[in-house]
Amino acid sequence: MPSGILMDVSQENIEIVRRCYELWDSREWSAIPEFFDPDIEIDLSRNVFNPDVYHGHAGVERYVRAVEEVWDNFRVVPKEFIDAGDKVVTAVTLHGQGKGSGVDVEMELFNIWTLRDSRIVQIVGGYRDRSEALLAAGLREQAHESQP
Repeated sequence: MPSGILMDVSQENIEIVRRCYELWDSREWSAIPEFFDPDIEIDLSRNVFNPDVYHGHAGVERYVRAVEEVWDNFRVVPKEFIDAGDKVVTAVTLHGQGKGSGVDVEMELFNIWTLRDSRIVQIVGGYRDRSEALLAAGLREQAHESQP
C-alpha cells in the first residue's frame, strides 16, 4: 500500500488476503507467516482432499508440507474477495495434479479469512456452497441474494 493513502480497514483486510494468495502462488513461504497471528488456526476440516485443522506458524508449515506431498502443480486462484467487516470471503479455484495418480483436479471453493489488527487469526476453508460461506461470515442478505 503506497504511503500517504488511507484505506479503510475492510479494504486493508482484502489487500492482506490478496497478498497472501500472491505469496502462495509465487511459493514465497517464508513471507507468509508475517501476515499470520502466532495463534493462527487454519480449519480445512471441510476439505474433500486433506481435511485437517492446523494451529500456529508450525501448523502453517505442516499444511504447506502436506500440500507439497500430495499435489503437483497445486495452485489456488482467487476469483473474488468479499468484504465481511473483520472477515474476507474468497471464492477460489483450486488446480492441481495428484502425485502418484496424475489425476488433474479443479474445483471452486470458498474460504473465510478472519483478521484482527491487520493479522490473519483464522482461515476456515473448504466451503463448496457460496451461500453457506456467506452465512458463516455473517453476510445473511448477500447469502440469500446468491441463492438460485
